[in-house]
Amino acid sequence: MKERIRLFLEIIRSAYYGGKFEYKDITFNLEPTLVSPSDFIRKISQPKTAYENLINSLDTDFKEAAHSEMYRSERGWINQGLQGYEGLKIRRIEFGKKTFLIPVLSNPAIGIDSSGIENKSTIFAFCFIADPKAGYVYLEKHLCLPRAHDPNEFKWLKLNPTFRKRVLNNFDLFLSICCEAILVVNTNVFISPVEKLDNVFIKLIDGCFSGYESWPQQRKLRSSLKEKFFSLANNIPIHCDADFSPLTADKIAKFFVRTLSKSNGRYRECTPLYATLKSHESIPIQLADIIVGAIKTKIQSKEIQPFSELYFDVRKIKGRNGKKVKSYYWIKKG
Repeated sequence: MKERIRLFLEIIRSAYYGGKFEYKDITFNLEPTLVSPSDFIRKISQPKTAYENLINSLDTDFKEAAHSEMYRSERGWINQGLQGYEGLKIRRIEFGKKTFLIPVLSNPAIGIDSSGIENKSTIFAFCFIADPKAGYVYLEKHLCLPRAHDPNEFKWLKLNPTFRKRVLNNFDLFLSICCEAILVVNTNVFISPVEKLDNVFIKLIDGCFSGYESWPQQRKLRSSLKEKFFSLANNIPIHCDADFSPLTADKIAKFFVRTLSKSNGRYRECTPLYATLKSHESIPIQLADIIVGAIKTKIQSKEIQPFSELYFDVRKIKGRNGKKVKSYYWIKKG
């Protein structure tokens, strides 16, 4: 049984990457593939890919075991993979009516990036990334995005319209694969700010979760979102490009986590972690760059799905005349 579980998890990992896979002295040249649990118990009458040929080649005993053991509540193959089995671990994601099993390739991190809109406003996003490496592999292997040179990195501005469209067409799935949640702020307050930039940044975060006390539904939503984001941000490495000069990236990490920690007027104990990496060295920054680029395109076309608007507490803006803030959020389903 142990050999079958390992084979199950190795197929998930190898299919996600694509490449050569050996099974019973046969080499299968797998294309990057998202694996569904049902793949292991179905018969494909006319296989069209190397992956489908591999699935058809699995012996009868393996498929019978998969049918009876894969979904068991405690010791089933999926649950063992979710917990980690002999160095192999998976995540289960729900996308529409489909379920996919994704290999765990790295630890959670946060990527923060920004982009301007015609010197009129700045969009910045806090991306709570469940598995940065899995997101990177999806862009590289599944979407076949090219990397920019000097430095060698994924960069939205360097993508041609064809590749940008490819990202946008697969954006919802991409977010489900690599992210747990995203907070987005679109504002013009960084243009001629009327107070110290440290205070501006803190108030922008605070304003996403304060106010609307007389609106019970909003009050409950904002409280739960803040708690969710704090749990995802505390003691997790934060990767941030130097986009908010003179506000430094390490201060952004500190202010972000500390502001989220505030509850009932008091700051809870928290541990902001700042990763001192430049964009070409940081996978979370590169993922955030692609995400922000796609969000910017959506906002410009007045299409914000799959994001939901999060009403901003305008009382937080000093000198509000002409100053605007819109905020949005996304939480992975399932």
